[in-house]
Amino acid sequence: MFKHPLYLVPHDFSSVSKGATLLALDLAKANDGSVYLLHIVGKNSEKSEARRKFADLVSNLKEEDRKLVTTKVITGDLYEDMGKAGDILKASLIVMGTHGAKGMQKLFGSNAVKMISNASTPFLITQGKKKVNKMNTIVMPFSFAKETIQIVTFASAIAKKFKAKIHLVGYHDSDKWLANKVQSNQLVVRRHLTDAGVEHEIVNLPGDKSYEEELMNYSKSVDADLIAAAYFKEGILPSPNSFIQLMIENEQQIPLLTVNAAELTVINSNYSFMSV
Repeated sequence: MFKHPLYLVPHDFSSVSKGATLLALDLAKANDGSVYLLHIVGKNSEKSEARRKFADLVSNLKEEDRKLVTTKVITGDLYEDMGKAGDILKASLIVMGTHGAKGMQKLFGSNAVKMISNASTPFLITQGKKKVNKMNTIVMPFSFAKETIQIVTFASAIAKKFKAKIHLVGYHDSDKWLANKVQSNQLVVRRHLTDAGVEHEIVNLPGDKSYEEELMNYSKSVDADLIAAAYFKEGILPSPNSFIQLMIENEQQIPLLTVNAAELTVINSNYSFMSV
C-alpha cells in the first residue's frame, strides 16, 4: 500500500489538462499525496518551450498547490511512454483530461483508449466538470466476462476513502448461461466489497433499452460522481473499445476510473492509490 500516493497527469497545456491537474491536486490533498505533471514532446528542440509553459503554469497555482507539484518534459511517444512513466514512477493513478473522441477517432478509439491499452497503471479520466471533494456515489458496470470486475479493487479503495456507495450494475443478457456468469461475477464482487467494508447495492436494469443507455440513465438518476469500468479489448459490448469509449465521452461528463484488465489478475492486487 502506498502511504503517499503519486498522481501522474499527462499534460498538453490545454484546458482539459488544467482540469485534470485540479482533480489530481484534490486527490493529493485528500490523501497526503503529490502530483507529477508530464509533457511528452516529439523533438528535443521542443523541450525549452514546454518547460517555459510549465513554469508559467506552476507560478499561477496557489502556494499550497505548488508544493505538491513536480513537472517534467521528456522526448518520446505519448502512447507508449506515459504507461512506462507510470510504472517507473510507481504512480498510483494517471489522471487525464479528455475532450472525448471526435471524428474518425470514434471508429479507431480515442487517444485516451490508446494510452490505457499501453499502461498497467489505472486511469482516472475527466472532462473537467466534476470535483473529487464530493464522492458519494460510484457506479460499477460489469458483465459475464471476468475482466469486467477487475476494477473493483480500485473502486473499493476510493469508496472506502470517501465513504462512498458502489452501485453494481450487471449487464442484462437473455442467454441463461451468460446470465449465470453475470451472477457469479456479482457474488465475487459483493464478497470483496463486504470484506472491505464498502457499502454497496445491486442494481437490476429494466432491460427495455440498450444496456449502455440504461446504465447512463441510471447514473444520471443517482447523480453518480464516478463510473468504474475495466478496459479490455473486447469490452462489455460486441464492438472493440466501444463501451469504454462511451464511458469516456459520456454526456453527463462523469469521471471514469478504468484500468487495463489484461495487466491484472482478478481481485488480486496489492495496488492502492488511496492512503487509508
